[in-house]
Amino acid sequence: MAVRRKRKQGINPVILYAVLAVCVVLGIISIIKMTKKEPSDGGKQPTGVTQQATKTPDKPTGPETTPDPTEEITPTPTEVADMSYDITLCFCGDINFEDGGIPMTKLESVGGDLTKCISPELLAKMRAADITVINNEFTYTTRGTATAGKAWTFRANPSRVSLLHEMGVDIAILANNHAYDYGEVSLTDTMETLKNAGIDYVGAGYNLAEAKTPVYKTVQGKTIAFVAASRAEKNIMTPMATDTKPGILRCYRIGDDPKIKTDEEAVFVEAIREARQHADFVIAIVHWGADYQEKIEQVQIDSAKVYLDAGADAIIGGHSHKPDPIDFYKGKPIVYGYSNFWFNDKDLGSMLIELKIHGDDATGEQHIDLYYTPARQKNVTTTILLGADREKEVANMLKISGNKIKIAEDGLVTPAE
Repeated sequence: MAVRRKRKQGINPVILYAVLAVCVVLGIISIIKMTKKEPSDGGKQPTGVTQQATKTPDKPTGPETTPDPTEEITPTPTEVADMSYDITLCFCGDINFEDGGIPMTKLESVGGDLTKCISPELLAKMRAADITVINNEFTYTTRGTATAGKAWTFRANPSRVSLLHEMGVDIAILANNHAYDYGEVSLTDTMETLKNAGIDYVGAGYNLAEAKTPVYKTVQGKTIAFVAASRAEKNIMTPMATDTKPGILRCYRIGDDPKIKTDEEAVFVEAIREARQHADFVIAIVHWGADYQEKIEQVQIDSAKVYLDAGADAIIGGHSHKPDPIDFYKGKPIVYGYSNFWFNDKDLGSMLIELKIHGDDATGEQHIDLYYTPARQKNVTTTILLGADREKEVANMLKISGNKIKIAEDGLVTPAE
């Protein structure tokens, strides 16, 4: 009888191969983890995230290792970029959106196309600037009564405020001689209209505390303060705000007019000093001078120095409805008058002013450059000037400025010396 030998049981080959495959995969993963390194350049930051500049020691610190105090730590390119800033502020003169007035009639005649009333090149600069400021030489209201005895009074339907958005305006100046044209209600309606449109106003308020409060804007980590006041009227009709009444901020001196009983300029100087304490840069805007007069007044020259000494970094002036001189005081720019921007049907020189603030926190370097773009208001259209027309307007600016400045091809204005 044959004896059957029991077959020896072994490992199933299929199972063996599966186990071996898993081991191989796990081994590869382990090797990758051990050898993988983070990118040395840190990669790109996610959109919308601001990287704070920080310094980290090259060597680890601990009980046995301390940083070398003499070792200079070099910031990364990202950190260096975060320390520098390049800010553009844009300023334009008088505008008027009066219902039935000359500019609005022109706008309606071209089908509401603003580019046919203001050069696209000028609008592009206004929209591209970090902050654009314009003089609001009228009121937004449908109410009130025109100020008795006043030759010119202007009011626009509040819906016209949308034009400021088309222009790229961020701040409207209300410290002027037309902010109260239809009485107190016209000023308060104007402030409410601007507020509801998301546009800041400066130089007026429901009381004096608000009227003298600077408008602060933060750009690229730098705080810029704007303060504004007016001394434009020969026959003073626009009231200064009080502790309990709405009005504008004025800057008359005692002796300027029998109506002036207090030193209003001192209040403006106080506003500048307040701004200086809370901002990296301060821009003082003043509505002053005489309409269409060839020369500026001595009080403008004297006051500009007072405002700059009080802490302003630049003076931007207006009201005269014509180009006025550009000057410098202790290296700080003064624009005495930027003329009309889009205001009436007169044929006269205009301009767009840019202040470009450059700096680097790593070195402490900072400076403000003034750029002048010549323009002309003619046929109710404000046009940028080029070629021979530009040269003619630049020559006029050099002349009225007493040849104390230079104007480069790109519009950079510097002292002549």
